[in-house]
Amino acid sequence: MIKKILLYILFFNGSFCFSQITFYKLNLTIGYKTTLTRLDSCITANYFKDSSLYYKGLVLFKNNQSIEAKKVCATLINTFPDFLDAHYLKGLIFLFEKSYNSAVDEFTLVINKNRKHLISLFNRSSAYGLIENYNKAIEDLNVCVSLKPLYSQAYYWRAYWNEYLGNYKAAIKDYETTINIDTKNYEAYISLAHIYKNQKNNAKACDVINNSIKSGSQISQDLKDNFCK
Repeated sequence: MIKKILLYILFFNGSFCFSQITFYKLNLTIGYKTTLTRLDSCITANYFKDSSLYYKGLVLFKNNQSIEAKKVCATLINTFPDFLDAHYLKGLIFLFEKSYNSAVDEFTLVINKNRKHLISLFNRSSAYGLIENYNKAIEDLNVCVSLKPLYSQAYYWRAYWNEYLGNYKAAIKDYETTINIDTKNYEAYISLAHIYKNQKNNAKACDVINNSIKSGSQISQDLKDNFCK
């Protein structure tokens, strides 16, 4: 369970980074308050109001202002009901609040209108996994890797949910693919080493840990000894 919670945090932090860019002129690196001030000016002037509202909600959400983000999201949906990213944002908020079934519903609404909405598929897979519907989570990740063959996080999470199902052969393959795409995904190394160790294949487990260290992972000696003894 601890591993599941930690990986959920990793997933959640990563999910924000894949937010769809709809308002390309906005620079989100200028500071939280300045960004909100500029977005409010755009909203007042009706300048790309849908995207301005979306990014205001996203910025609030990123800065742990989920209540305010929900208010902005509600305004966005009421004003622009066909703006798909509004429902994506609402799904992210539900995911953060651990309202996983509601998150699934919002992401599904987006996916039904755009079957290739990659970030909604990815986030819905997480929501499915967190309500222990692992097969559905894997189905969404299958679509993700078909749309984006080098999507390392999709391979990683597919491996993770397959591991929960006891499909270790599939999990090993996807952890290895994750590492081949992203040599810095240290969680993939550790997860892969755990599978080999549980299979009593200590030599392979140790090889994986040594490869992780070669890639720059700061693994303690105690942890290394756990796999290499």
